[in-house]
Amino acid sequence: MLTAVLAVVALPAVADSVVRAILALLARRWRFDVSQAARLDHVLVIVPAQGEGAAVEPTVASLAAAVRGHTVTVVVVLDGDDPEAAAVCARLGVTTAVKSPAGPSKGAALAWAVEYFADEISSADAVLVVDVGSVVGPAFFEHFLWPEGAAAVQTFLAGQGEGVGAAAVVSERAAQCWEDRGRERLGWAVRLRGTGTAMRPDVFAAIAPLMRTRIEDIEASVVLASRGQAIRMAPEQAQVADVKPESAGDIARQRARWLIGRFALPFRQPAAIGRLLVRHPLEGAAFVLELLGRPLSLSGILRVAVAVLLLLPPEGAPALWRVVIAGLALASVGLDIFLLRLSGGLTWRNAAGMVMAWVGAVAMAPRAAFGWAKVRRR
Repeated sequence: MLTAVLAVVALPAVADSVVRAILALLARRWRFDVSQAARLDHVLVIVPAQGEGAAVEPTVASLAAAVRGHTVTVVVVLDGDDPEAAAVCARLGVTTAVKSPAGPSKGAALAWAVEYFADEISSADAVLVVDVGSVVGPAFFEHFLWPEGAAAVQTFLAGQGEGVGAAAVVSERAAQCWEDRGRERLGWAVRLRGTGTAMRPDVFAAIAPLMRTRIEDIEASVVLASRGQAIRMAPEQAQVADVKPESAGDIARQRARWLIGRFALPFRQPAAIGRLLVRHPLEGAAFVLELLGRPLSLSGILRVAVAVLLLLPPEGAPALWRVVIAGLALASVGLDIFLLRLSGGLTWRNAAGMVMAWVGAVAMAPRAAFGWAKVRRR
């Protein structure tokens, strides 16, 4: 009975892998259509930060350098008093605003920014959110074009990291290159990824106050998709370099927040998920499978465990249904590994470290339910 239950639990992850394979095939024909994109006249960049201190400098300095020659306004939203970060921003000539009291989440800080910077938002052509720990190149705004008809745009994230952080880089690269490109080919909404995320001003003002979970990027993605608002990808040259934590502990703290957010999303946004299923049944079903079948590190362990249990019954040869489900489970894990390896840079050691980080994230999840999950900046 337990084996049958586990098999049913593992099936969404198997189906999610099939969807990923289809998206990967479609992604090979993805191209950014420059002829259908526009250059923006004025961009407002918002950098949310909580207790980051001097760690804001690389991010703010890169933006300050990139805006030269462009009509771009950069503001830093300090979630709680942070004199050290404020001093760095003042030295670089960047405006800051302090949200008090601090917390409980990045989404709350962005919702506060909608009110505080209402005039700046309304006068901009787009609002770009860049997290502390991310940096842009000096030519970023030369390449940042807006696809026709898009309500929101996700830039390419050029992750940087060592150790376990390298595995996080590979995972993110695979998600954007194989999944998001495939989604766009199907006319589906790509996933917003928190940093390097841009929205039209009216969209940002409407969506930010609706965020209720600790994964505001995925939450905003499903809310926008459920409303039929297009989320597209920016040109690949418009990249945001995002530095990943290097220790398993820091990765685990970050992933614990994601686990809490994924668990809360169906309860916080049931209407949005329902609307997406009605408006676009295939896209909605794929989103539900994604929600149930990830993170891959944990679902992979589950699928392998289920396959072993199905192939090793108490006595006698396994029934045909056991062999079929076990084969599908193992094949889906192999497919996931293949796509990750195809993305380049993944080693078995780093992959094992990521698995351990996710296991640690499960233990840390209750604590992550309160406040921002902090990671150390190198």
